[in-house]
Parts: sequence; C-alpha cells; structure tokens
Amino acid sequence: MPAIFHQYTPAELYIGIDQPAIAPAENASETPSTGFRATGCAFLDAFVENLHHHGVHTTRYHAVLLGITPTELCFTLITLTGMTFTDFTTSYILLMAKDLLKDKKNDLKHISQCLGFGSYSGFYRFYMRNVKQIPSWR
Repeated sequence: MPAIFHQYTPAELYIGIDQPAIAPAENASETPSTGFRATGCAFLDAFVENLHHHGVHTTRYHAVLLGITPTELCFTLITLTGMTFTDFTTSYILLMAKDLLKDKKNDLKHISQCLGFGSYSGFYRFYMRNVKQIPSWR
C-alpha cells in the first residue's frame, strides 16, 4: 500500500556542491545552510543531520543520538522514506562520497574520515561494493 504522504529520498535531501543551495518553492525564503534540505519533520531532519555530521555508523549509534531504540529508528525511517535504514544511509553516504571526490583538494583518507569510516580500507570496500569502481577524483 503506497503512503498517503511524501516519502523523502536521499537525493531530495542532500545538497551537493553542484546543486544550488535553495529550498523548495514553498519555503523559498529559507536557504538551507546545513548540507541538507529540511523537511519540516523534526525526526527526519535530526536523523539526516546526524548522518550528515557523523557519517556511517550502526543503527544503534544513530538511535542513541536520537534517544530512541534501534527498532523505532528503523520503522520510522521506513515509514518516512520507504527505505530501510541500510538502504537510506548507503544512498546518502554515496551522495556525500561522490561530492567529496569531485574536489581534488580532499585526500582519500580525509574523505573516509569525513564519512565516518574508521579507515580508508573500509571506505574503499564500501565504495567498490556499491559503485563498482575504485574511489578516485573525477
């Protein structure tokens, strides 16, 4: 059964370097400065802000930041986005990674740390598994 309200995708929320930093038409007076577009849903905005600032971590890690259980986080995220926690975070982190890889000033170790990976090798495996190519500057 499809949702009767708008379900957000990571691409709708993430503001990249190449995308104009403008809000949707109904909130044209507010320019987002956080790296993602606010939805008006306090839960989803807080989760995306945590994801944007803390990067890849477990469900439990993000649930603790929000003050809820991992189960509540997963079910709420499925309801608001139509995506599982893993699918949403993977898509969002890939958007961030591709954006960071566009800037040749960033070294790969710095990029992996910005995205929450403990080491470059973890980022490398994640990127290879999801994009099917070696992470490099374009």
